Amino acid sequence: MGKIKSAVITVIVALATLALFLFGVVSCDLPDGVHRYNSILSNIHLGSELSGDAYTTLLPEGVITAEEYAFTVAEESDKADEYRDTYVASESGAYYVERDVLSSYGSSDAAAFAALAEDVAADAEILSSRFATRNYTSYAVSVVDGCAIRVAVPTNFTYAAYTGSDLSSVSADIATATSAISYLTLGGELTLRNTTRSIGWTDSVTSAQAGDEHATTTYNVIDARYDITDIISGISYYSLGGSYAVKVDLTSTGEDEISRATAAIASSDDTYIRFYVGETSVINLTCESQMTGSSFYIQVSDEETARNYASVLGSVAQGDALNCVYSYDEVIYGTSSSGMNAAMFTAIAALVIFVALAVFAIARYKKLGLMFALMALLFSSAMIAVIYLVGVTLTIAGVFTALLTFALFAVSNFWTYESVRSETLLGKTIQASVKQGYKNLLSALLEVHIVILVISVMLALIGVGEVAACGLILLIGTVASYVLYWFSRFMWYVTMSPARDKYKFCGYSREAIEDYE
Repeated sequence: MGKIKSAVITVIVALATLALFLFGVVSCDLPDGVHRYNSILSNIHLGSELSGDAYTTLLPEGVITAEEYAFTVAEESDKADEYRDTYVASESGAYYVERDVLSSYGSSDAAAFAALAEDVAADAEILSSRFATRNYTSYAVSVVDGCAIRVAVPTNFTYAAYTGSDLSSVSADIATATSAISYLTLGGELTLRNTTRSIGWTDSVTSAQAGDEHATTTYNVIDARYDITDIISGISYYSLGGSYAVKVDLTSTGEDEISRATAAIASSDDTYIRFYVGETSVINLTCESQMTGSSFYIQVSDEETARNYASVLGSVAQGDALNCVYSYDEVIYGTSSSGMNAAMFTAIAALVIFVALAVFAIARYKKLGLMFALMALLFSSAMIAVIYLVGVTLTIAGVFTALLTFALFAVSNFWTYESVRSETLLGKTIQASVKQGYKNLLSALLEVHIVILVISVMLALIGVGEVAACGLILLIGTVASYVLYWFSRFMWYVTMSPARDKYKFCGYSREAIEDYE
């Protein structure tokens, strides 16, 4: 390859790589002074330790906070005496419980509070399992004073949203977190309903609210002899080709019941089977004809909704209904548990590691080190772009995993450089040294990458939450490391071709061989 062609290819690759890196990591205000460009990196969703939690406190029916009680009593309103007579304080005084609720648990206040605490603790375990199936990188479910449950999920803000640079996505992220909490904390059993009276086996299942003239009465379409666990064997999240659905698997009894119900519903005025959790309608199945088979799919609009539906319906379909019906006032959005600037400090730490490796490479390998720094920029840009496109939520563990894959890429190249150096010192030409150096390490590097690739696939497929996310990042980084390792080999060939001295290149030179004739 000639010098001009080599220079042209090098310049094109360098400019393209720099452009990709700048678009990937640099955010800036646009010249119009109104709009702002947010980089790809700043649009990657972050875990709770980098972007904060959305949390709330669930109160069982008949439980109020001490603040609400104190406010009402202090105001000496019409309800002050009623509150004094109606509520009993918990042991810590943080919550007050209606006497009627306590009386349903036991004859004495102490025994009733203990029984209530057992129900709340059992509900916390059910909620924890629901949030676990939601595939969050992190979440928290804890019992408070035996009378309430505190739940927290990641806001999943992007860095741009977290810092206020992208307000358009803030409301969407808030709505997503709030919706998840709303659905996953639903209490009550799962029932399948329809508004046509003649279809129902059960006479008195209704969603009508007292005093609401517009409320709709619904009827259970499943034979009263059967429990929901006799009908449905499982409900799960399903996606294919950008479409999202809730998959419902049926038992043999369920196949017969659904076939019977859908045959009647398809010819009625209301062609829906309505899935209720307690008295909340969650999702509808359209029945335009009789349905047969061991499973069916209910399509929904987006991934988040599908996961929410699958988590709560899958739980109650297995009989894990909550013992209490819970309510909450608002969802609160807290800052990062690692500090307001945790994301920025994490990015700075990654940048320091990158610069340190680039400086080391340049100092030891000269022009070849510059080429490594260029490939490292390309590796970083590729990682950022793929993580964004795949939609991985980035946590501190995820950043550490990405740095491990960068280390894999760096070690692979440095190991090869040293192998080439050892061949050069034996007196071979640079071309021969490069060929033999790569050949020496081909098998070892391939095995290392394959082993790490297998581990990453196992973590991504078997793990959940943060483990699965780290597995996916490891997979992306391992593939990028191996592909760019060979692209580095190509760039070495491009930059090496114009060299005049075939025995000296980028700080490599063979030992002088004396003539003893």
